Amino acid sequence: MAEDCILWHKFVVTMTPLQLPPTIRTALPEELPDNENMRQRITERKTARIVQGFTLNYNTEGNHVFKIFAEINVDNDSLWSLFRSLLVQLPDEICLLYRHIDDDPSFSVYMDKYQLLNKLEPLAFELARDGFLEFGVMYQDQDFFEEVYIKKAKYLQYWGMDETRFRQLLNDAGIYEVANLNFIDEYPLVTEPLDMHYPEVRSTEDVLIQLQDI
Repeated sequence: MAEDCILWHKFVVTMTPLQLPPTIRTALPEELPDNENMRQRITERKTARIVQGFTLNYNTEGNHVFKIFAEINVDNDSLWSLFRSLLVQLPDEICLLYRHIDDDPSFSVYMDKYQLLNKLEPLAFELARDGFLEFGVMYQDQDFFEEVYIKKAKYLQYWGMDETRFRQLLNDAGIYEVANLNFIDEYPLVTEPLDMHYPEVRSTEDVLIQLQDI
């Protein structure tokens, strides 16, 4: 995809293709059922705006206590760093949620956010790249809800309360709101085992066992 750029406030954002983990890629035509819809989606992927950036929506229905919802594309080498920054600005006590993509989520007890982060750091490489895992951290009470979640396609979702703080944190990381932003899982997706690319990593099952012990 050719480089493009947009002007956002005073910033010029270069629209270079997003760096994906090696485990995530768009399917090839021969890997999919032979139908017109699948072929069309693969064609649309070639011009999709899958770049660093975020989308932001407001909770206008009032049936949940969060105020904003964002989805964030970030280069994979920077994913863990951004996750860490978003975790740190959550309330002091948070819990972990995680799942294999074929299973329902599991939850840890609430604990000090830095204690939880220290438990996750040894698994950072696998968590940021293993496309068979989803996970996040959250805090919730009657009046407040914040959550940071990494989808299997390795982009972030964020539910929060403070738009100004959120925008500042993302802008400080060089990530800005982008119109018509696309995400890799909008298109036919192939997920490959992480050990196909890094033979020495922990397996998905080993990571899940360690998360269960948190």
